[in-house]
Amino acid sequence: MTQRSLIHRFLLLLLVAATLLLTSCSKSWLPTELKLNHAVYQTKVEHFAGPGGINQSFTVYELPPEISATITNKGLAYLNSLPKEKKEASSATGPWWSTFNNWRATPVPIEVAWLRFGRDLGKDWKPSITTFYKSFKGDDGKNGFITSISPEFSDAFHEAISAPASFYAFGDYRGKCLLVVSPKSGKVFYLYRD
Repeated sequence: MTQRSLIHRFLLLLLVAATLLLTSCSKSWLPTELKLNHAVYQTKVEHFAGPGGINQSFTVYELPPEISATITNKGLAYLNSLPKEKKEASSATGPWWSTFNNWRATPVPIEVAWLRFGRDLGKDWKPSITTFYKSFKGDDGKNGFITSISPEFSDAFHEAISAPASFYAFGDYRGKCLLVVSPKSGKVFYLYRD
């Protein structure tokens, strides 16, 4: 076998491995009980390579009126009763997935889970789209993505996390993604970061 043939085989193997990794990273653990079948808005940045903080998305789903009414009436009790485990193999060293659980009521407090890996954004940070996606204080690499989010949905998201009567949980890829349910607006906000 020639050296060129070995290089081609290696590159093919590398391409297959990257494809498998990317397809595994696109799995979503959104609760099926919320019936999030209609995305009304989405912006995302995906790269061939990753994870590593370079892929992100902001998606807004329509919350069906009957589910919105149930959440309004039952609140945290309903959301925390949703199934907690999915039957899916995961690796201790590779990407892993989790359901959205341990639901909490808004307003969202300043908490370490909001920050990417609990990194420090300075003493005066507060929960926002910007602080959710940024990796560290002074990180300007996400600005293009953050400014691409429609002000209409950005404002609605900030209202949902700042006022009472909405709910949020972390989950999905490595438990770092965010789901905010706003029965009042009939919207669900899904923020993905890797």
